[in-house]
Parts: sequence; C-alpha cells; structure tokens
Amino acid sequence: MKYDITTIGDAFEDVFVEPDLKVRSDRDFASGKGICFEFGEKVPLKSVKYEVGGSACNIAVGMSRLGYKTSMVTAVGEDSPADKIIERLDQENVDISNINQNAKIQTGFSVIFSIDGERTIFPFHALKDYSELKIKKSLKTEWIFLTSIGQKSEEIEKRIVKEVSENNAKFAWNPGSLQIEKGSNHFRHLLKCASVLFLNREEAIKFLNMPMKPQAEEIIKKLQLLGPKIVVVTDGKEGAKAYDGNTLYEISANRRIEVVDATGAGDAFATGFLGRLMKENWKENISPDSIDEAMKWAIKNSSSVIGYVGGQAGLLKRTEQIED
Repeated sequence: MKYDITTIGDAFEDVFVEPDLKVRSDRDFASGKGICFEFGEKVPLKSVKYEVGGSACNIAVGMSRLGYKTSMVTAVGEDSPADKIIERLDQENVDISNINQNAKIQTGFSVIFSIDGERTIFPFHALKDYSELKIKKSLKTEWIFLTSIGQKSEEIEKRIVKEVSENNAKFAWNPGSLQIEKGSNHFRHLLKCASVLFLNREEAIKFLNMPMKPQAEEIIKKLQLLGPKIVVVTDGKEGAKAYDGNTLYEISANRRIEVVDATGAGDAFATGFLGRLMKENWKENISPDSIDEAMKWAIKNSSSVIGYVGGQAGLLKRTEQIED
C-alpha cells in the first residue's frame, strides 16, 4: 500500500487539568503573558479529563478524516495509554502497522493546564531514544509529516532526506521544543527539503534566534529563505500568515468562536492547510488561489477543534470543509 501521508512523532495520553490560577501580563515572556504560583502552594483543580493526543497522532486522525490514506510512525509501550492510542487510531482508519509497540518502552503523556481558553503543556517524552521510531524500508508514502521528536533522531532525519531526494516524497514539518531549542542552523538539511514548514510566532522567533519583537513579515521571509517552499506562521487570536517566496498571505482568526480548549489548534490548522494543498500537483507552482483556500480550511479546522476538549474531537471531515 502507498499512503497519501505518514505522520512521524509522539502519541500521548493527555491529562487535562484546569487549575485555579490567573494569567498576568509579563514582558519577560515571548507571548507577553505568564502564570505564577507560590512555591510549595497547593493549587486546586477545577476539573480533570483524559484524552488521546500528541501532534503526530492528532494530524494522523485529521488527515484520515479528510479522506487521505494515512499511517503513523511512533513507538509506544504495552500499557493502558498505548491501548487507548492504538484503539483510537484504528477507529479513525489510521493504519497502525508502522507503530512499534514494545514492553520495554513507556508510553508518553502530557499534563495540560487549561486556563481562560489557553493552554500550557507539560509533555513527558518517555521515549529517550527516537531511533525506536522505526521507518520500514518498504514504506511508500506521498507525504511525510514530521512533528515533535526527542533525542537520537538522526536516522529519522536521514530517512526523510532520502525519501525526498530519491523517491520524490513531499515533506511537511512542525518542529518540536527540542528542535526549536537547537535552532534553525542545526536543521538546514531538513529545511532545504521541506515543502511546508509550520511554526507559531513564539516558536519561529526562538528557532531563528531573533530579537523578541521582530515584525511577522520579517520572521516568515527569513524562514522561507532557508529552503521551505511555503512557510506558515500562526499567531493565536491574531490569525496566521503564509509565504511562498512571492506572496504574503494573511487570514484572521475566527473571534466569534467560544474557546473551550486551545490544545491541538495548531495541529488542526496544519491539517486543514496541508489537507487542502495535497489536492494540488506539486510538480508545478501552487496557485495563490489554492493557498488562500488552504488558509480558509486551516482556520475552519482549528476553529472547530477549540470548541472541544482535546485535539481530536473537533477535527473536520472533508465534506464539512467544503460546505459553505
């Protein structure tokens, strides 16, 4: 079987908690906002909920709902969280044959603080050796989507470059916190072969090691010069921008939507954007109209997801995307 898209990265059990804390303005943070509490304090929780998540898992589910033949490469343990993840992917028609399930591995999880519709994520990457994410030599896929991964990922990176250069696969990338910390210079080999790069504004600033208040246009153009054909930078309630080397595209966030939980909004945005562009022939230049429409799909998908707790419940099907 040849897949339309294969996602690579973590699958987590997500534990959503709503602590009784307040957000305050603080210029020491890139976002301009922070959460503080006294050391040793007991912070009451308003609610707790368990879900399945992880960027690669969210995007795999989203792409399958859009009608694409989807697979996921990840590594999980033989434990209860792994059972929930595999059951969810199977229910969503995501091929699970590329998942490495091993009793010596502990399945990762995240604790997610949800406050005023925003979220702060504390991921536990139980997997310390990402060479456990085994990409089969027989894997055939039109697109590869790489999400957050940890240490010892060199073999994965080499395989991606090989798939792009030798097998004409297309590559989409949403760097994780470890990749953001290492910076763009460390990943020039991946940036040069990327068809689409996704980052939020704060991630992009850190990834490029730029001053705290650069203009959005400066950020996105600098990223595109590193190699990706299209760069997409999201900015929360301010919407998003995309750049293809010629045209700067902009779209506003849907402010009429009540935000229940922002977890997975970025994954949903990337799913909608790429899901629309995958309909195009990438041997030719992607038309501005297609990118404009991709931005609309992206906003519609992310606007749906933030109306639910977790990153998957609100992901749209293709028929829902094309409805007026």
